[in-house]
Amino acid sequence: MKVEITGRRILITPALRAYVLKKLRKFTKVFGEDITFHVIVDVEKNRQMAEILLKTKMLSLAGKGQTEDMYNSIMAAIEKLERQALKHKGKIIEGKRQRAKAKSVATKLGIGEPTSRSLAPKTAVVREESVQKKPMTVEEATLELTRSDYAFVAFRNSDSGEVNILYRRKDGSLRLIHTR
Repeated sequence: MKVEITGRRILITPALRAYVLKKLRKFTKVFGEDITFHVIVDVEKNRQMAEILLKTKMLSLAGKGQTEDMYNSIMAAIEKLERQALKHKGKIIEGKRQRAKAKSVATKLGIGEPTSRSLAPKTAVVREESVQKKPMTVEEATLELTRSDYAFVAFRNSDSGEVNILYRRKDGSLRLIHTR
């Protein structure tokens, strides 16, 4: 972690430097030790401003704070940086989850390993399965769905003659789609 503190119209006291260093240490948990901070503090009449620039290999963030107290201005700038950092970390985690989910689905379907550039392969293999041709009731389709590993069952409803889709939601409940 590298920190550079500059003051425009203010003297940087050891207490102010220690306060800034203490507050910026928490960013190493999110980004690791390879971080560069540039802290700029400034005073104009009753306004005390702090601007913090955070730089990593992949990301640059900036936060500004302006109050009547320098310590509060620094905290406001750090809070803005925290929100940006957490948002960025959330995007990274969600991206990893999406890639892992696509990889597991592809493996279950026997498609193969997805590439890093695209999750769907260039030539997709379509697997065919034979299913019952006879019409089913909703109760029979429910039994079929509970016995299978699939998330849905498409069937011709024996009561209405329509094609219906019965699917299992993530919370475990079942839903029925009527087609016309």
